[in-house]
Amino acid sequence: MRQTMLYFLTLRPYLHLSSRSHKNGLLKMIITFRIMFDKKNKLNTKAGGGSEERRRRFVQVLVVITLDQTHNRLKSCCTQKYFSSSVKQVAFSASLMASGGGDIGPFNAYTSLIFRNVVSNVGNAYNPNTGFFTAPVRGVYHFNYHIYGHGHPSHGSGAVLVKNGEYIFMAYEHQTTLGANSANTVTFLLEGGDVVYLLQRAHTRIFDDQLHYTTFSGLLLFPLCNDAC
Repeated sequence: MRQTMLYFLTLRPYLHLSSRSHKNGLLKMIITFRIMFDKKNKLNTKAGGGSEERRRRFVQVLVVITLDQTHNRLKSCCTQKYFSSSVKQVAFSASLMASGGGDIGPFNAYTSLIFRNVVSNVGNAYNPNTGFFTAPVRGVYHFNYHIYGHGHPSHGSGAVLVKNGEYIFMAYEHQTTLGANSANTVTFLLEGGDVVYLLQRAHTRIFDDQLHYTTFSGLLLFPLCNDAC
């Protein structure tokens, strides 16, 4: 037990730097060291030799070899986990029209919405030419959008948030008079390179002008280490 605690204290500085899967691997290493030490101790006892100093060095060599083999994985994972937040600050906010005003739609099919009036675009992850947000790093992101349209007997107002072609959340409202307001929000995990954008719902009308009724915003809440770490 005393030797097992010694191994744990030797490896303890690395545990807080690891993902859950790697922590399990390090704890398995501790158990392995204990078994190998016991076998080595029995062999030394049978041979009538083996000092405490020799056994201690034997354990140190095992620790150094194993940690050297896992060093690159630890370095990659922990660098991303602890430093990506300082080099990957991501946030944007934009409204639909950069100038003028009026209705967009209705269209017979779902149509891309391009928010051209960019208020902020920290990290340049949002593209005002395509309306696409591309996640620069793996992490948890938060998005919200607000859709406005004038009341109409036949056409409501709405849009759906899309991730890599998959419909995630819809915002829709239909009023025959006055205004039709809808909104939605989502927080989810994105991998680096994932694309998020809005599609105007078919057969709807969306309005915007210089008061910026219709908006789209998003930000990186925090980056995440890869599961492979």
